[in-house]
Amino acid sequence: MFDVYLLDAHAGTLAARGRGVRFQYTERALDDDALPALSLSLPKRAGPFADSAAGPFFRNLLPEQAYRRLVAAATRTAPEDSLGLLGAVGGECPGAVSIWPAGTRPPATPEYRGLDAGDLATLFAPGDRTALSGAIARGRLSLPGVQEKMALLRRDDGNWALPVNGAVTSHILKQASGAFPGLLANELLTMILASDAGLPAAPTALAGPGVEVLCVERFDRAAPRAPHGPARRRLHQEDFCQILGVEPERKYEFDGAPGISACAAVLRRHSALPAEDLERLVRWLGFDYLVGNEDAHAKNLALLYRDDGLRLAPHYDLVCTEIYQDLERRLAMKVGGASDIRNVQRRDWERCARGVGLPWALVRSWLLGTAEAVRSALPEALAKCAAAAGESATLPQIAAVVERRSSRMEKELAGRAGSPLA
Repeated sequence: MFDVYLLDAHAGTLAARGRGVRFQYTERALDDDALPALSLSLPKRAGPFADSAAGPFFRNLLPEQAYRRLVAAATRTAPEDSLGLLGAVGGECPGAVSIWPAGTRPPATPEYRGLDAGDLATLFAPGDRTALSGAIARGRLSLPGVQEKMALLRRDDGNWALPVNGAVTSHILKQASGAFPGLLANELLTMILASDAGLPAAPTALAGPGVEVLCVERFDRAAPRAPHGPARRRLHQEDFCQILGVEPERKYEFDGAPGISACAAVLRRHSALPAEDLERLVRWLGFDYLVGNEDAHAKNLALLYRDDGLRLAPHYDLVCTEIYQDLERRLAMKVGGASDIRNVQRRDWERCARGVGLPWALVRSWLLGTAEAVRSALPEALAKCAAAAGESATLPQIAAVVERRSSRMEKELAGRAGSPLA
């Protein structure tokens, strides 16, 4: 049995039920109108939620594939034991959720261990995952996704600190993957380009001079309201797989995950400013096409619980997959009826507009505006990336993708329907 905390309030209990889990809100949570529900998929009620409802929310908090096996080994937990993993590393999760053994609670005072440049290098030493996995276990850190990563606190003086026992963090750090050459420069450029082109994107940089580790500022963490409070406070968020009750291994549309229409329906129903967030959703899909990101799936979209209501979170995990020739050319989220990025046509964008329930003329103007903004921002984004991470063969490859796709999008959307965009 585990206690589930939300915004430091004891919100519910999580227990094993057969091969799955069962979640139930506490009476305190039910009586506290200021405390939100844990998820839009788990509205407050007195009765328990079975695994079919609660399981997807909690399993989407966990790492996946080889990264999950690494964390499981460090915590001496079976990789398939989701509840055991959550109990071991659920102290610092996405959003404002934390999970603790029954009868315990988050420490009143967060603990950290300072890191110098040597410590940071050891933590991300190529070929040796011992320090990384051990730090994840000691920090009780649960970070979803397939790419190995670590969460740290960046202090006001710019130095890094390692969280202990679920202490709140400020940044997510990712190690370069040898499986995909140039991935660090790839994501750095793509995230900078998104921001420079006007898309709200999580600030992304290198962890330090000469440190080949990507560092992404967490949008679900904020400065304290009180001047002498903790280093950061948690903001709640949930990704669209959690909202729609989709298991993490089914996050791709061809596996049954939500497509653009379902995501738009979530925004229409729950966003505090649906018109603005629907525009951002369309521009995000257009940007992913322009940079050749075929891995844009429902877990890469999230709602952020802000003081002014629920809003589409800043964009993250943007990368050009098209430059990796060995990958299957299959879109994680279809554009209209197209599942292959090379086959996207104007009629697919028109179908997309119908799917999100917006006039084609408006969607077309947003797409063309995004293409123009991305193309205009590209030279400076390339210069910023090269200055930060050095020259890389990856950068001109991505630039070529952007130039080709923006040109074809502009040509196609200015002309008649029916011809391919790639």
